Amino acid sequence: MANILQTYFDIYFREIIMGVLILSIIIVLISIIFVFFNLKDNDVIKKIKKSKNQKMKYTKQFLQGVDGIDLNLNIENPKKIKK
Repeated sequence: MANILQTYFDIYFREIIMGVLILSIIIVLISIIFVFFNLKDNDVIKKIKKSKNQKMKYTKQFLQGVDGIDLNLNIENPKKIKK
């Protein structure tokens, strides 16, 4: 049985490799199409708004190590760093 499979694999090696490649390309294309048709802009915008409104909690040790750095990343009102 093993000899039959080995012979079959040796004869049709190129066809097997090409079939696997074509099958994987088809799967990737179908996945991309599926993502594009199921993506809603409103969902993406809601997720971005939710992530911006969350506040981070820091430990005291971390806050001591980053003294003088704006952790909220406010670009509009930059704080002056004391030297």
